[in-house]
Amino acid sequence: MTGAPLAGAAGDRVRLLVVKCLSDETGEDPDAIVARGHLDVGDRDYANIVNRLESYFDCSLDLLAGGNRRLVVDDLCARLGLLPLEAVHV
Repeated sequence: MTGAPLAGAAGDRVRLLVVKCLSDETGEDPDAIVARGHLDVGDRDYANIVNRLESYFDCSLDLLAGGNRRLVVDDLCARLGLLPLEAVHV
């Protein structure tokens, strides 16, 4: 992945989509996710969330191989923000 982190409205939209994805997949309250800043999930939810994010942004995040099942909102936003700008259609 290349590029500079997304700022402003594009960065805000990325954050909203990340939180929406986490909430939609797990049923967790979006405000609770934002307040905590992360979400710990099981293997199935983790794979579903990563697949959904990759489909939203038409990219590969290379997150399925590791054993960590904590999704940190800021880390996901930073990773997605490093995509080439033309790849982010939010």
